[in-house]
Amino acid sequence: MNAAGIAGWGLVGLVVGGGLRVIVERGSFLPEGTGRLAPPALPEVFTAALFATLAWRTGTEPDLFAYSWLAAASVPLAVIDWTSRQLPTKLLWPAGIILAALFGAAAIVSRDAYPLIRSAAGMLVLLAFYGAIYFLRPGQMGGGDLRLGGLLGLALGWAGWTAVLVGTLLGWLTAAIALLVLRAARWLEPGSEVPLGPFLLAGALAVVLIQPGP
Repeated sequence: MNAAGIAGWGLVGLVVGGGLRVIVERGSFLPEGTGRLAPPALPEVFTAALFATLAWRTGTEPDLFAYSWLAAASVPLAVIDWTSRQLPTKLLWPAGIILAALFGAAAIVSRDAYPLIRSAAGMLVLLAFYGAIYFLRPGQMGGGDLRLGGLLGLALGWAGWTAVLVGTLLGWLTAAIALLVLRAARWLEPGSEVPLGPFLLAGALAVVLIQPGP
């Protein structure tokens, strides 16, 4: 994709990011007493940057729409989890349904069903993995993290099994490093934990940007 196309897709990301901000702020997704998602324009600019980077990496491949939607949904999910320690189900479910539909459309356009099957399998694998942690180690993660794992499995499975493994490990690794740094800097109380959601999302998006296809 040329520079004009990349810039144009970045502008689409700006608009999508603004639309999601309005939906989140008016749809009771935020903690009580919180009037806005984040400082003005910050989520929109970040979403635009992700859209432009994805366009640069994937070009005009059919999965650009699906991964761009993942990036757009990741921004409010990460912000909400960081500020309120919760991942709203009523935001996760629509995000997953739209992502699955966009991957389905990409499979039809590319006339290749295997990535879609692998995507569904990746979702089931990560649901099983996070489900085991959720039930065997109570308190280690919340139900929102479990549902987010399914969403990320869907996205990473399309890119390949290596992406599922690396994206998951990278998310946990960055969460562990952030926890150590914040505690060392005394920005986090002893015994406190960091929310997993933002790091799991960051790990998945990093792998998508590094390895956009199988």
